[in-house]
Amino acid sequence: MKDMMKDNQIISLVLYAGSLILLLEWVYPLDDVTDTANMSAFYLFMVLCFILTATKLPYWIVSPIKFMGLLFVMHQLFYSGSFLSRIWINEVFTDMQMNISMMLSQNWGGLSPSFRTLLFLILLWMMSYLLYYWFAVRKKPFSFILFTFIYITVLDTFTVFNAEGAIIRAFIIGVAIMGIAHLQHLLEKEKIKMPQMSTMMKWISPLLILIGFSTVVGYAAPKYEPIWPDPVPFIQSAAEGSGIGDGPGGGVQKIGYGENDERLGGGFIQDDTTVFLAQSPKSKYWKVETKEVYTGKGWIRSNDGVFNQSNSSLRDLAQYSDLVERSEDEATVRFESPGVLNKLVYNYGADRVTSNHDGMTFEVNSFTGEVVPKSGDSTNLPKEYQLDVQRPFYPVEEMRKIDSSVEDNIGVEYLQLPESLPDRVVRLAEEIVDGEDNRYDQAKAIEQYFTNNGFRYETQDVAVPSEDEDYVDQFLFESQAGYCDNFSTSMVVMLRALDIPARWAKGFTGGERVFGEDHFEGGEPEYEVTNNNAHSWVEVYFPNLGWVPFEPTVGFNNPTNFSFGESVDDILDRESQETPETPELPEDSESDEEDDTEEEEEDNSGTVLSFSKPMQFTAIGLSVAILAVLVWLIIKKRFSLIRRWKQQKMARNHDVDTFTDGYQFILKVLAKHGLVFKEGQTLREFAIDVDRWYGHSAMSELTRYYERAIYRDEPIQDQHHEVYRLWNRLVNDLLA
Repeated sequence: MKDMMKDNQIISLVLYAGSLILLLEWVYPLDDVTDTANMSAFYLFMVLCFILTATKLPYWIVSPIKFMGLLFVMHQLFYSGSFLSRIWINEVFTDMQMNISMMLSQNWGGLSPSFRTLLFLILLWMMSYLLYYWFAVRKKPFSFILFTFIYITVLDTFTVFNAEGAIIRAFIIGVAIMGIAHLQHLLEKEKIKMPQMSTMMKWISPLLILIGFSTVVGYAAPKYEPIWPDPVPFIQSAAEGSGIGDGPGGGVQKIGYGENDERLGGGFIQDDTTVFLAQSPKSKYWKVETKEVYTGKGWIRSNDGVFNQSNSSLRDLAQYSDLVERSEDEATVRFESPGVLNKLVYNYGADRVTSNHDGMTFEVNSFTGEVVPKSGDSTNLPKEYQLDVQRPFYPVEEMRKIDSSVEDNIGVEYLQLPESLPDRVVRLAEEIVDGEDNRYDQAKAIEQYFTNNGFRYETQDVAVPSEDEDYVDQFLFESQAGYCDNFSTSMVVMLRALDIPARWAKGFTGGERVFGEDHFEGGEPEYEVTNNNAHSWVEVYFPNLGWVPFEPTVGFNNPTNFSFGESVDDILDRESQETPETPELPEDSESDEEDDTEEEEEDNSGTVLSFSKPMQFTAIGLSVAILAVLVWLIIKKRFSLIRRWKQQKMARNHDVDTFTDGYQFILKVLAKHGLVFKEGQTLREFAIDVDRWYGHSAMSELTRYYERAIYRDEPIQDQHHEVYRLWNRLVNDLLA
């Protein structure tokens, strides 16, 4: 018996050493995927923890030694002064106090490198205990080996880490550990001690040959070319087209320009992919198209309009009267990653477009507002084009002269509303404009209603209307949280409820101004427009003026120019004073930056976790810990989980198949406890042995019901209550 226990300890130590090597494969990549320095400190601490755990000394001896080792590592990496001196303790206490306050305020990015290192060392400490239980006690290494392969392959796919060597090492160690664990199971099952070395070689040699042969073949064998050169661009391309109003609604979409707006609703995720760069004197909205038919769920078109071919003129897009003063502007657009966007973007007042591509023409649709570039018979976006813009200044006083009695010379499609629109939407619109006697003030009242009444801008937790719900009605009276589609659609619908012509416009906001990078010639401001800038807004029709844009979305400002009796020159002068100039760097800034960089490198040479992406390390560490704990809990509680599922199944179903499945489950649990159904033994004999062990007759009684159900085909419906009681008693005794 002592020899068997000694053999078991030796094998356990070998398995535990293998777990240390596998855990090192989890830590090696941190040197590549983060800016972690002094990796040897982690390796030494891991070895210390594993050695102390393997000694099986009492925890009150092992834990203080590990804790002192942790503090010593922290001291060598971060803290000054003598180890455990008063100054040193005060420094550590101040650091911990600051980081705990950061955690309480949920400022995860403010955690210091020393505190992140401390958390990671604690994680390694915990893993030394967890892997000892998995490998040395339970001898169930498969789960951790599998997760190691998943972890390595994910890092190889999505980071700069090259996992070629790591995969080979993990394979060799993993197969060796599985073989040794299987040997241990055989020795325990047959209750024999470890054989002599000559006999052991008969077991080890085939295992080594298998490992060597598989490794060589796997490394040297020809490889198929990948179907996708890189899965990350493939995933991105698969997600293209899902965006604002794109898709059926209800799922989490990816923000960006999309064609399909029939079903609005649902949240989206951010995407900072650059769609185009623009050079313009002022940040302005970039329009793509409009839609006019609201269905109760989204937007469609009553017709596709007529595309007229044009070499460069865009005057059909903005037909303003002489009451609208204009100022000459220019803009240049350069596409970067347009995705599914196959139309030009342009500013309000765009008059002419010029492309450097020879033979390129443009088809202009005055009804939908679309400008489609053509190269021959195919649609082809130009890499870069220029716009001549007559920027409009809408006169507020003239718009205020238009009251509800004025007849519009505009199509009835801009007053369309679905018959299913709830009456309370119309009543709300009437309440909002109560007291306003002109179209402009009525439109402004609805535009400002959302901001003044607590509506929230929300991109993720956004409601989706059910089949019998109206999209606008749900937003106005139930959720009151959404993004631009919710706000703009609601404003259009409420305007139409007041017989004010309006339509839904979509495109992009002005983007973020770019400093320090000259993508275009000249000194005009440059802007970067990403998928995050995809947007929708409202256009209201004013007779004798034209279509005027409004912005109802909470948190967004309308870049449209409105004049209140002042001249255009005065407005332009004011804009020139308000426009921020490009910041100029002092002459010695470059050398200062180099000095700062050198100082940072010197400061970071003695640190461990000075991350360029600090949360990346934390995410990896927490993911490993959470995954390990979950797997451990599932393995430990697997029979209890299965018991609950089968218990519910036994309670619901009264058929023989369910009873048979439940009886077989009892046999498996009994085998786990060492009560194995032996060859040549009858079920009744085995049941008697079980009853003797547990001191009752439940197994024999349950076995009689089982034999009658199996061999006599007797139904158990009438006896189900008694069968269920006996089964529960046995399972409770077994899993107590």
